[in-house]
Amino acid sequence: MLTLERLGEETLNRIATLALSSQIDDARKLDVRVKTDPSLLAKGQLESLAIYGEGLIMEQNIRLQEMVIRLETIAVAPFKALTGNIVLTQPTEGTARIVIAQADLNRAFNSDVLGTQLRSLQVQVDGKPQTLNVKQVNCRLLAEGRVCLDADVRLSQSDETQRVSFTTTPKVSNDGRSVVLEKVEYVQGKELSAELTQALVAKAGKILHLSHFEMPGISLRMHHLEVKDGQLTLQAVAHVTQFPSV
Repeated sequence: MLTLERLGEETLNRIATLALSSQIDDARKLDVRVKTDPSLLAKGQLESLAIYGEGLIMEQNIRLQEMVIRLETIAVAPFKALTGNIVLTQPTEGTARIVIAQADLNRAFNSDVLGTQLRSLQVQVDGKPQTLNVKQVNCRLLAEGRVCLDADVRLSQSDETQRVSFTTTPKVSNDGRSVVLEKVEYVQGKELSAELTQALVAKAGKILHLSHFEMPGISLRMHHLEVKDGQLTLQAVAHVTQFPSV
């Protein structure tokens, strides 16, 4: 038989998960876990709230391998909470962890949605104007914390295709809202590099901007990132002013 405490948590978990799912395009797994008890709930408090998501499709069709947001000591409207709706009475902060797989980064790099700035780039090659069109980008997340970007580029004037390849070090932007690429080292194709590299770096910043991973009422500010073989992990502070409602 369910206790009142268990019933309250299960009701909140179910309704909160339903509300959150309305803000996400798709997910392989999405779960909200609320920890509380009847006495805390009557005072308008939740002990903790955790959001677990796997295979989330976010804004701009960007897929996240995993997202975990944890909040503690949350002030809510007690009567709303008793009906299953989480309505914050004051902002709260917690932690967020976002994991992006290499395959999903490549999918985003080569998507039509984010690809416009890589078409018809006007550059100088050997002192002559050329128009570059990027046909394919391959992003590799390396074990030593570096990122390798390879791009197949067609020169429109000669209809020749060349490869540009460089490694770079990702870091958190100064405002904590995106990832920037620094310390570029060319493997090949340096003569095509300046404008093309700038465009690829700008596109990486667009793909990895935290605005794509946020939901109404939940904002993120990154403070750490880690690159492992085939995987990028972002650590952030989550600032929550409201929770989605059904």
